[in-house]
Amino acid sequence: MFTTHLVAYTTATEQGIARVGTDHTAPTLDEMTAEIPGLITGFDLGREPQYTLRYENRNGTVEKVIGAAGVDRVGRVLMNLADRDTVWNIECFDEQGLEVTFAFAVFCC
Repeated sequence: MFTTHLVAYTTATEQGIARVGTDHTAPTLDEMTAEIPGLITGFDLGREPQYTLRYENRNGTVEKVIGAAGVDRVGRVLMNLADRDTVWNIECFDEQGLEVTFAFAVFCC
């Protein structure tokens, strides 16, 4: 099964956290090198947390399971649609089922 892992990395010019896809239990050196140009060191932080984004439209309830970056990306679209009364009841839940909608800046204010 393909999963996305978070990897703490260093290159000659920067440090950060990258998203690396793998079908292994942890990303291989080859996978990290392919996703992080100039990789010097990389440490697997584990699987990227997944969120359930749920909303309603005229066809019923829609659910998507996506990572945090996906919530931000799709959330912007949903907020624009909500402004036009095309979608409503937007909610986001963590892997334990706790509602975390307002933990994402895209849904605040």
